[in-house]
Amino acid sequence: MKKSLIILAIILLVLVQLPAAGSQEGKAPVKRYSIGTSSSGGNFYLIGGGLATVLNNALPDRFVFTSEETGGSTANLAMIENGEAEIGFAMTSALYEGATGIAAWNNGKPMKNVQGLVPLYPSYMTMYVLANNPIRSISDFNGRIVGLGSKGAAMDNVLRDAYSKMGVKPQSIFNDGHGATATAVSQGQVDVSVSFSYPPFAAITELEATKNLRFIGVTPEEQAFLVAEYPYYSASTMPKGSYAGATADVPTVSEWNMLVVAASLPEDEVYLIVKTLFENNPELLAIHNSLQYCTPENTLNFNIPLHPGVIKYLKEKGISVPTSLIP
Repeated sequence: MKKSLIILAIILLVLVQLPAAGSQEGKAPVKRYSIGTSSSGGNFYLIGGGLATVLNNALPDRFVFTSEETGGSTANLAMIENGEAEIGFAMTSALYEGATGIAAWNNGKPMKNVQGLVPLYPSYMTMYVLANNPIRSISDFNGRIVGLGSKGAAMDNVLRDAYSKMGVKPQSIFNDGHGATATAVSQGQVDVSVSFSYPPFAAITELEATKNLRFIGVTPEEQAFLVAEYPYYSASTMPKGSYAGATADVPTVSEWNMLVVAASLPEDEVYLIVKTLFENNPELLAIHNSLQYCTPENTLNFNIPLHPGVIKYLKEKGISVPTSLIP
């Protein structure tokens, strides 16, 4: 009798556990995705960690997102193109180079595995010097040491080309991350630093804690040349007060910063990622005020085709997608 009761108890235990086991077997595995950002001290790096947190908190049963420090836009595009990352930050200048096949990082071939995910924010070309430096315009870069961020990044490539066409000949170009470049400016090793950023930019605000800076604007002629020569640039003004040293409005140019995704990701997953980001705007604004521009409507500022999962979401919101953005 005792033996029969033990056997019955074992059978009941197995029957109770079967539904739970079945539900586990039917559950989709958690996907692990990497987000390529930039060097520390930049907005991409800061915002990338925040976006990963928002997505992980909202979709814990579906994904684990990890923010990765990288060399910036071109490094991120190369990683996605080569299957080493799934999501990344990129400026529209880098997207233009990749899409048209003029990017050195892809051996002059048009990228095939990168599509638009969500818009992030426009960024200003921000040029700064120590307050006692005599540089007043790009033409004054002649014979000076100019910091252009990571070597081979989109800004580095574009502005080297621009300076050449403008007849500007720096003594040398300093290539390093945002924080390292700011340090070099503070120590007098670099005369002027150039970055595309949206204030407040960590590397700059940290430097202003110990040094007085002055911000360099473009002349009307320089602005007109840059906008005419490079289709991803727009005439802009960085507002007075963006930084302590910006004591007046600063005429400049701007371009968009975007979040891109591997074309190989499933449509339903990308749709869920986009929906989560667009519909958690308060959480995005807590990361950085620039993400006020991360809206469905601003997705139309992409200059490469969008992922089908993005297009599905936009159509649900009644936003017409132009044929140029449809893969």
